[in-house]
Amino acid sequence: MSTTIEIISVETNEITFREVIDLSEKYIESFLKSIGVKKKINLEVNIHDINEKYIVNVNLSDKFEWKKNEYAWFTIKGIDGGTAAYCELVSDMKMNPKNPWWRLDYLKEENKIINNIDIKIEKIKKLNTMWYFRRSAGQSAIINISYGTISASIAELTSGILFSDDGAWDYECFPTESNQFLEFYFRPEKAISNDNAKWAKRCIDAIKTLYS
Repeated sequence: MSTTIEIISVETNEITFREVIDLSEKYIESFLKSIGVKKKINLEVNIHDINEKYIVNVNLSDKFEWKKNEYAWFTIKGIDGGTAAYCELVSDMKMNPKNPWWRLDYLKEENKIINNIDIKIEKIKKLNTMWYFRRSAGQSAIINISYGTISASIAELTSGILFSDDGAWDYECFPTESNQFLEFYFRPEKAISNDNAKWAKRCIDAIKTLYS
């Protein structure tokens, strides 16, 4: 089982790996500090062929993109496991040839809190860029928290929209934007479902034990 978080760029897709890494580390460390853990985080990333034929080191000054047959693998130094990120077009002729922008129809229908959604959807169409992060079952508590935090960092850098409908967090919270996401993600007291509240608390307790 795995869960995913999508990030759809609104204002720009001209961001670098370094910008993503730096902002993500800042927000992960901020989350840890909020639960009483003072820890320096070192995020690392490389590019994998989907069939694992090769692994390529990343130049952090490069644009945050990779090929369709590749994924970016994010890890935290000293922690087992990681999260995979994929880059693709928002338009999807394969799923719905008559309406390749079906994702955007869904965003508009489900939107409850994002202002000027129609204007943002038109900007999305011009950039036609999205990423999504996948977290597989069995990852460590810090990876569970970090894959969402990295997603939020990309959303902030691109003024993008976050979406998930497969259990990454409470479905009712999506679509959302970075500042809103960071306020509720992995905060037990902000969870809508009791299961997510318990899961977040377990992960926070595990992190406190890890870094105690």
